[in-house]
Amino acid sequence: MRKLNLDKRKIKRLQQQCLHHNVFPILLNQCLDGHPPAIYSLLKPLLNDAINQLESLNLNEIKNIVDLLPSGFRMLLQSFEQPITKEYLSRVAEYYIAVEVQKGYSPIDSVLKPEIKDSEVLEEFPELVDQFDDDGLLIINDNFIMLDGGIKYGDYLLHYHQFLRRVFAANPNFDFLGRLAQYRKCTNEYNTFRVAIDHRRIMKFDDYRQFIEMDTWFGPKFDQQKLDDRDYVGTTVVGRIYPNSLDSYPLIRTEFLWKVNEAEYIKTLEIEEISDPDRTYENWHINRYVHSERNIKEKVFQHFDGAVKVYPPHNYKGREDQTMPNNIKPEHYIKLFRIDGKIDLKNWISLVSMFYKGNEMVIEYFDPVLFNEKIRPMREITENALRE
Repeated sequence: MRKLNLDKRKIKRLQQQCLHHNVFPILLNQCLDGHPPAIYSLLKPLLNDAINQLESLNLNEIKNIVDLLPSGFRMLLQSFEQPITKEYLSRVAEYYIAVEVQKGYSPIDSVLKPEIKDSEVLEEFPELVDQFDDDGLLIINDNFIMLDGGIKYGDYLLHYHQFLRRVFAANPNFDFLGRLAQYRKCTNEYNTFRVAIDHRRIMKFDDYRQFIEMDTWFGPKFDQQKLDDRDYVGTTVVGRIYPNSLDSYPLIRTEFLWKVNEAEYIKTLEIEEISDPDRTYENWHINRYVHSERNIKEKVFQHFDGAVKVYPPHNYKGREDQTMPNNIKPEHYIKLFRIDGKIDLKNWISLVSMFYKGNEMVIEYFDPVLFNEKIRPMREITENALRE
């Protein structure tokens, strides 16, 4: 089957610039207005080359090229009709390039086993090499400004880790990261903050564009009655009702484990969501995880961190069949943020909820009344609609 012959080195450079500027391949055509220049300067010659090649093909060959596009891209094209216009060929060329960029856009393997020697961030700012802790988290000080879409350092923006993005690939989890940034701004005098970044991405701050996600999340209300009761411990399992193909995160349940250190006044909460064993992300199971410590004597959270646990498919059944604290260990454990100090209850609840955005089981656990009034009916409606 005929394919277009595009310069692979130029495609690779375009992939990298898309990462730097947080431009998703399917939105590449929006950069044809010239912004950002680093992407436009690579995209425009590739587009011209692709159009020239398409113009030299016959009708059947063009149709074969269109058939090569994934269905999501083909849907964006009008019906294949004669005569073929230049505008149509231009759109085919745009989507063909987008597909090529998508193939190597943001591979999971490069974040599971990052090579610091390949860090774009440290290449630009070698002085930051000592600013990371043993977990690879960036220790935030007054030289950094945390924003919902990244971290400002000098004239550049450092991007948050891929696992702090929606469905591990899309835009950053703005609801969580925005609250985390605001909480640091308000409490940095007595709390310390650390966060994971993406070493593959860096861009000029002037190129930074903010995105706004227009969707709804109901913040759970937490029952404080037994929060500081050292005898109120154990594991709770909340199963997902009506799982469906529209869920951003394919999950089957979420586990909540409270435990206490008998020798201390510390009560610990661990939360791990369990992804669907039949659905992987680039051949991995990725579960978001939270660990938090509460000083029940002082009645305040003193530590809060979030991470992802990454399991290979061949032994994931061992995780599926067990619950905390008797679960198997993941192959990769990647910490994404950390707060230490005095974390008030209201902000702790907000941050936990937003970190788990897309997981309604967190609401079901913390506030079953709200869940039954607002969330359950919505999931029932979706379930019934999908069955019809």
